[in-house]
Amino acid sequence: MLSIHSPTNLALEKNGIYVRSEVDNFQESWPIHTHYGTEIYFFIQGDATLLIGDVIYSPSPGDMFIFNGSVLHRINPSKETPYVRSYVNFNELFIQDVLTGEMIDKLSSLFQFPNGLLVRWDPEECEQIKELFIALRDEDEKESVGFKVMMKTYLVQMLFKIYRKTKQLYSFHTVPTHSQKQSSVRRVLHFINQNYTETFSLDELSKVLHLNKYYICHSFKEATGYTVNNYLIRKRIEEAKKMLLSTDRSVLDISEKLGFNTPVYFSRAFKQYVGISPQSYRRHSELG
Repeated sequence: MLSIHSPTNLALEKNGIYVRSEVDNFQESWPIHTHYGTEIYFFIQGDATLLIGDVIYSPSPGDMFIFNGSVLHRINPSKETPYVRSYVNFNELFIQDVLTGEMIDKLSSLFQFPNGLLVRWDPEECEQIKELFIALRDEDEKESVGFKVMMKTYLVQMLFKIYRKTKQLYSFHTVPTHSQKQSSVRRVLHFINQNYTETFSLDELSKVLHLNKYYICHSFKEATGYTVNNYLIRKRIEEAKKMLLSTDRSVLDISEKLGFNTPVYFSRAFKQYVGISPQSYRRHSELG
């Protein structure tokens, strides 16, 4: 189930920033989702796959992923190994008063990659990144005098470290090396993300991509944690949430636009994944 107001969205609406450092909690489920703002995700320990847009990453300790929160993403960690990560989400407005327009444009470019930006840090750099996350977390938790200014300072330091690192072309990768299976899943993801408003069967998907349908089912579920149909519905629901908040289209119009067979099926699916009806979701947003 996807909550109408995740902790991330609530924090960004209230403070413009949401930070967690070296967290190791394990959830019952890890839903695919989107959220407000931008995200810097730092992988510290574990065995996991990370879906961002059309790409499935296999992160190693020290890997950092930078992406726009509006891109569908999901972590799929193994239960067999402790999963430790740090992350910070923020709105651009949070740092606008401490940077020039030119600097904001440079830093904003880091978040324009549709499948995220991967930056790999060496051990010494990792320690510096960890210290910045800890400093951000401590300021956020203690709320001492001037804590927001301090948080902006630490966040900007981190952003400039990332920006400088990406200029060293030999040490950053926008697209990781894929196995044959991951490449096949990426093709499936790309097709769904480009054609989610259309109606297509698994047989048709198999023919278009020239892949065995049973191979598609097995590989996709193994890599993403979802069946093809379940991912398609979640993709449509995420797009529906955006349309409900940013347009005045009717529920019937949105249902037809996103390829649902009937408005009743759309409303039922929306309530199953979001927890409330499309109409309630829109009203809840309008009430703030």
